[in-house]
Amino acid sequence: MISRMLFIIATLLSVQSSTSFAEDNNQDYDVICRVYTEAYNTNMPISTLSQYILENIDKRVQSEDAKEAHDAVMHAVAETRYNLFKVSAEHTLKRTWDCKAMSVIMKKRVK
Repeated sequence: MISRMLFIIATLLSVQSSTSFAEDNNQDYDVICRVYTEAYNTNMPISTLSQYILENIDKRVQSEDAKEAHDAVMHAVAETRYNLFKVSAEHTLKRTWDCKAMSVIMKKRVK
């Protein structure tokens, strides 16, 4: 468990250290939040939500770094996923970042 968490943190840090802080990359964290918000506002079953989220992130997010950060946190325990992603987003954006829909869905979502 601890080694898995350390691997995820190391992955996030390596993704963040290689990030070019271009405006498009910064906006991708908000695009990911919009995808989760759209999914949250539907009454889809969790299996359909997962597919919707993954497909839309793949289609709409340009930054490989943001996609990799999202993928990395999905390997963490459900209760820690959102906080790990939030830290990654705030580190990249250099500002406070929050996404209520993601917070709710990530706690339920199974990979």
